[in-house]
Amino acid sequence: MAWNETLSPEQASFTDAARRALQPLRTRLSNAHKAERRTGEALAEVWKCLSEIGWFGCLIPEEFGGNELGMVAMAIAYEELAKQGILTTFPVLTALSTACIARFGNATLRQHILPRIAKGEAKICVSATEETTGFNLFAIKTFAKKERDHYLISGSKTYASGFDVADYALVVTRTTSLEECEKLGLPKTAGLSLFLVDTRAAGISKVPLNTRGEGVIKQFKVDFLNVKAPAEGLIGKANEGASALFFSFNIERVLFAAGVLGTSQFCLEVACEHARNRRVFGDTPIGQYQAIQHPLADVKIRQEAVRLMTYRTARAIDQGEDPSKLLVLANSTKYLASELGLKAVDAALEALGGKGFDQDTGIIQLWETMRLLKLSPISNSLILNDIAERVLNLPRSR
Repeated sequence: MAWNETLSPEQASFTDAARRALQPLRTRLSNAHKAERRTGEALAEVWKCLSEIGWFGCLIPEEFGGNELGMVAMAIAYEELAKQGILTTFPVLTALSTACIARFGNATLRQHILPRIAKGEAKICVSATEETTGFNLFAIKTFAKKERDHYLISGSKTYASGFDVADYALVVTRTTSLEECEKLGLPKTAGLSLFLVDTRAAGISKVPLNTRGEGVIKQFKVDFLNVKAPAEGLIGKANEGASALFFSFNIERVLFAAGVLGTSQFCLEVACEHARNRRVFGDTPIGQYQAIQHPLADVKIRQEAVRLMTYRTARAIDQGEDPSKLLVLANSTKYLASELGLKAVDAALEALGGKGFDQDTGIIQLWETMRLLKLSPISNSLILNDIAERVLNLPRSR
């Protein structure tokens, strides 16, 4: 896609600056600091680069220190980051929280937090899923009780990525129980409320989970016991948080897809370079064999299709298209991207052979993240269910 024909001058300038700033990360993190790829120091390096180019300000109005360059510019830069073989999900969590606050937050909250986010001074994670409910966010039990000028939050969250390095958490709660909503004849989407909570607040305890798949960040089980949340930390209206949350999920889907695009390009570059030069039987490079060529060519074709879908969806967000259409586009994009990611890593491992399992090559550690993306942030099976019902008008899946 010819970006110079579709980007505004401001967006083109930003994306050029992003490429110049992010390309050196491959050398700095892959060679000089190989051990740091799996530590908080790597995340700090990435965060610093993204902050310096203004990435965190793309979805923030200028009055709050942002640049308003939009989703397309943000996705291009994130793709560029992933092209360096670096895929960390944590900046995406801050981005989706930013979109939620910028669009639905009250004036006090926006004035307080958005300028800090734009400067890269505030990191935000998401605490949504619970052990007993999984992807069914409507059935969560974490509850926020109104007490005069604040709320008290109690409950338990799991798979809270980056909670230890985040300054704030976007916490999904109920302010009206699902049972009460059913009694009142309200839809299951009613009763949800979102809060921005200081991760150091009294009453919060966290335990690291022994999980893998998210690169340089860890996941946690987080307990909230009467955690005081100021009323201005409420995002949107009480009991109406579902619309704000689902809008923000579109941001997440697009950025993860952009990350997969960059990752697939990294895999192709590493694999093709090896295939051009590796000779096992006589003087024939292994890249001349169709068993090596075809999987890599297949990845390239799929990559171009996913790129079209990713930036079609990014533009739809920037242009404010209908939320129901955005949901279908974003979920479809995530579905295709996650399939591409696994194929790209697998094709690269096939081409590299034993070398592909050497972590210094930078491929094998991507496998876990690509496999995770088929399940999270929404499973591909749930996406197919939604498309079947919403688009094809088929009966609701069981």
